[in-house]
Amino acid sequence: MNARVQVFGPAYLDRVVRVDRPLLDRGGGPPLDQSVEGRPRFGEGDRLELVDPTGTTLSIALPDDWSGPRGVVDLEQPLASVPEGVRNLRAESWTDDLGGMGAGFAAALGGTLVSALGAENDPVGRVVVELLDRRRITHHCLRVADRPDDWTLLISSGRHGDKLAVGFRGCHAGLAAEALTPPLAESCDLRVVAGLPNRLAAAALRAPGAGLRLFAPAMRNMIDRAPPVSAMAGDVDVLCCNRREWEALEDREEVAAMVSILVVTDGASGSRARYTDPQGDARTFRQPAFPRARPPLDTNRAGEAFAATLTATLIGLGWDSASGVIDDEAMTTAMRRASAASALVLDHVDFGFPTESEIDAAAALGRVE
Repeated sequence: MNARVQVFGPAYLDRVVRVDRPLLDRGGGPPLDQSVEGRPRFGEGDRLELVDPTGTTLSIALPDDWSGPRGVVDLEQPLASVPEGVRNLRAESWTDDLGGMGAGFAAALGGTLVSALGAENDPVGRVVVELLDRRRITHHCLRVADRPDDWTLLISSGRHGDKLAVGFRGCHAGLAAEALTPPLAESCDLRVVAGLPNRLAAAALRAPGAGLRLFAPAMRNMIDRAPPVSAMAGDVDVLCCNRREWEALEDREEVAAMVSILVVTDGASGSRARYTDPQGDARTFRQPAFPRARPPLDTNRAGEAFAATLTATLIGLGWDSASGVIDDEAMTTAMRRASAASALVLDHVDFGFPTESEIDAAAALGRVE
């Protein structure tokens, strides 16, 4: 995209585990798409058990070449509204890859990433830098010398559509808001704030110099009250999140009234947008999930693909965020291309995003073959 893009968000190591069945007994409901914080009680053995506050446990049989972790991880949020007991799963494969919403948006939009890293001798951080360089992502690393690097244990059910990201947070939690000041002094056409703690997100969103501001929260942003999302919403032009994240936000109607464009995605159920048209009327648009000829290989990065393509399309169509309004045709085009991008990325089993030409071709065809 031919615009100056700054992305403030994490880049970290994803240890990706692909399991042999759905993560929960959904009873016909949508796949699980959730990010939670984890507290380790690592140990020995041939299994890894993820235990939520209700007692629901995902017990994963590990492959022989697994390099860790093993033992128990306590999850900070429930996985299901009704406790399900123990769910036995088997890991079919695993890999290490580049992760983090910041890295995803920077790759999808061709932007400069501003992200934290821990001590220079942390081996995880060295791998992250190598992965960023390999993906040709321009990055501005902010060192937090007394903290370890962040990493995520990402459980994917592949074709079944589930994704559970268990985060182990270090350097981004210890980053001071003042560290963002030098990069925030640079002007840009688009500033993306994705997955940072709210105190950092608020500083990045309210800083001047951005033509358009996209906020892509994680679940932890919705329950973070220091400050609450409603205190930042006036500085947001586009807010894009999934349904579970949106429903976790206590004052969501207040937030919806403050942002120019709100988009909530819901996996196979599609997505919906709320916006104001040039006549000043509140509008709602529903975009069905983009048709695919085969089941997905991996659902990771679908959210970044959707939000990045939506925002890039709006910029390409000349949307003026200062007015706070948008016409129906532009909104329809942006939502359709975003839906196509998120469908295309389901064929990527490693870190990567569809090209503009691939998105245009799928949008014109009306399906992903």
